[in-house]
Amino acid sequence: MHRDRRPRRGPRLDPELTADVREHLARLEQALADLASGEGAPPGFDPERFIAPGVPRVRPLLVVLSARAAAADQEGFEASPEATEHLAVAAELLHLAIALHDAALGRQGGRRRRAARRILSRGASLLGGNHLTLRALELARHAPAPETMGDVLDAMREISDSHALAQGLGGRLPNPEESIDLAHGRTAAVFAFACRAGARLGGAERRQVHTLGRFGRHAGVAWHLLDDLAPFHLDEDERDRALEERLARGLPNFAVSVAAEREPALAEVWQHVANEPDPVELRALADAVSASGAVAESRRRVVREAWAARRALRPLPQSHARDSLDRFAAGLAL
Repeated sequence: MHRDRRPRRGPRLDPELTADVREHLARLEQALADLASGEGAPPGFDPERFIAPGVPRVRPLLVVLSARAAAADQEGFEASPEATEHLAVAAELLHLAIALHDAALGRQGGRRRRAARRILSRGASLLGGNHLTLRALELARHAPAPETMGDVLDAMREISDSHALAQGLGGRLPNPEESIDLAHGRTAAVFAFACRAGARLGGAERRQVHTLGRFGRHAGVAWHLLDDLAPFHLDEDERDRALEERLARGLPNFAVSVAAEREPALAEVWQHVANEPDPVELRALADAVSASGAVAESRRRVVREAWAARRALRPLPQSHARDSLDRFAAGLAL
């Protein structure tokens, strides 16, 4: 099952604001399930395999907070709750479409391909991804700001380019620069869309839309890299299981890419265990990545991206929503 991973200590948000935002998030759950599995979904497509109870809905949260941050200097202005929830669901549908694509990655006959087929068929993954992105477009079409349609199309284009890059690797371990490109075309693209969509809901000017989009992009890269790092903060047995799960889903890993750049032989080991995981080889790979200093380098990149996200917020007027976004980014760097 695809699950979001929290940063190690989690983002810190204003308690009162979070309680209010939770009301929005609670209403999203049924709407998300209905839209994801409704008319037009392929046979056998079960989004519940990717939507786990209790998983934090960070993308809807970014939509809500961005809308409030953008409206902070407009006395009496409040974004439409219905439109906010529609675009929050659209952001989550884009994320789910990426998860479906990732589940179908893998070489024909390899271990991770067999794992993917236990989750869903190739046809269901492709049709399901198309179904979800079309649903996201339908929701964006009804947004108060017509520019939102362009935002979702831009995100879809980035996601498509990222899919093409991942498939073009042909099982090869991406280098660190390619890993960052993949982060931009996945998590960062969706985070940027969520923040830009929220800004437009809040009646933001073009400069504020750009500011919040830049915040979302940097925060998205940091979140993506933290997901890559998550296994390396577990004990050895849990670490190895988490890495095997990622390999079964066909996901590259920035820390492994950095380690392989320093020790090229690790790329061949990664390719082998990605297709036919062996516990001994998997542990040796994980130990080598940790010993290479790649985990520390990845953490430094997370801190850089989190700082850039916080810096992007400076032009926004002071508000609880802006402070919550700032605490969110600061929490990524801890």
